[in-house]
Amino acid sequence: MRSRIVVALVAALALHAPAHAQPLEPPPEAPEGVDYVIEPADSLAVGDVELGVGATSRAGGSPVQRRRVSWSGDGVSGAIREGASDPIAGGSIDGHGRLGAFTAGRLAPRWGRGLLLGAPGDPWQSDALDRGPGAAFRGRSGSGVMLQHGLSDGVDLVFGRFSRHRLAGMRVRRRALALGALADGQGGLQSSLSLSRHAGDAELVWDRAGRWRAETILERRLATGAADSSRKPWTLNARVRGGTSGFASLAEGSRAGPARALAAGLSGPLPALFARYRLRTLGALWRFRPGAAGARAGLAVERPLAHHGAFALGFEEQRGPRRDVLSASAAARADGLRQGWWGEWWSGAGILSLGVRHESWGDRPWGRGVVRSVTGARLEARGPFDLRLAIAHSVFYARRGESLYLPEAESDRLVLRAVSGDGERTRIELRAPFAGGHARAALHLNTAPERRARADWTLDWTRRARLRRAAGGSPE
Repeated sequence: MRSRIVVALVAALALHAPAHAQPLEPPPEAPEGVDYVIEPADSLAVGDVELGVGATSRAGGSPVQRRRVSWSGDGVSGAIREGASDPIAGGSIDGHGRLGAFTAGRLAPRWGRGLLLGAPGDPWQSDALDRGPGAAFRGRSGSGVMLQHGLSDGVDLVFGRFSRHRLAGMRVRRRALALGALADGQGGLQSSLSLSRHAGDAELVWDRAGRWRAETILERRLATGAADSSRKPWTLNARVRGGTSGFASLAEGSRAGPARALAAGLSGPLPALFARYRLRTLGALWRFRPGAAGARAGLAVERPLAHHGAFALGFEEQRGPRRDVLSASAAARADGLRQGWWGEWWSGAGILSLGVRHESWGDRPWGRGVVRSVTGARLEARGPFDLRLAIAHSVFYARRGESLYLPEAESDRLVLRAVSGDGERTRIELRAPFAGGHARAALHLNTAPERRARADWTLDWTRRARLRRAAGGSPE
């Protein structure tokens, strides 16, 4: 079963995310077993500019250099990256004019639920993490120009290149309703009708051939009747998708997802003696087409600890393919059972912080017959003059035909490192002030049984500054 799993070994610490953060995984269009790079959606304050240069080693060749600059002005902001073989190279400019807000360059938009333009989330996710203005990561679905006129009422226009095709789209918004269309200029036309409410969203899309897709998501807070009004209430999420298996968005054909899906989640604090514990549950069913269906169910218990720490345990079961597998041999591998459990603890504030995590998956009940597992720890020490030293070590195993990814945060990106077989990976990172900014150097050591150890490195320097203004009001 070539199902994908990202083991969140150090991502919670590196990205300052909670311990229960959902593990990340490469999108469906990413090649199997290859490193995947994604850019966090870090924003700058108005008037700030950030410069960065870096280099990384490359097996059998000279180091690869990369450069970047990003800025945020009163009316225009943007970012530009360049570097040979840098997967997130490119740039975009955002601004506001008389016609409204515009974006030019690299685009990753989302209209409604993402069924027409954008990308729908997997059945176990509410939204795709790299599409839309509020996404956690900056996606790279296309390039072109996008204009948004008006806030609640208005018009959205997009023109660019998506999925190797030139596309043009228009959406008209009126309060909670929106009607949109997307065309490729070669006879392809798809339309969308969406509804957005405080309690949830819904979208219906269709094309000229009669193929369609619809999805709705609802969220409701449940009254518990507890006397302590400061406690967070229980929250129920439900998601339903239906449609024909032949439908695929003109802009995001590789992310069509399953034609039918049903998912529900419940989360909230436990009562009485376990009041400091929080329970999260998830259940999802989906089907790409007849004979290609899957299911996923899991629960996790989390408890905050002193010194900004947390402890969490989870158990999950998966069945069937999580991606649309076409070949018969791949489909046979994807139909098996996978059960896994994980535990995570991290704590630390001030001088030292420490995180430990173990995750194991098997093809038999209760996680037996291990097919992939990883155990890791991260120690970070903070010294004077803003010096930081971090050491992370992981021991992993992935049976042939399984994919395993280790997340590694760098100054401007998150790398999902693809590993396989039996091995270990150590990361030593030093961060220090340098030349008015911060320099970060990282050394990686990969070891495997009966194989020679292999090392690689990255070096990066970043400086963020405030643009000063002259007496006349214009930047110097």
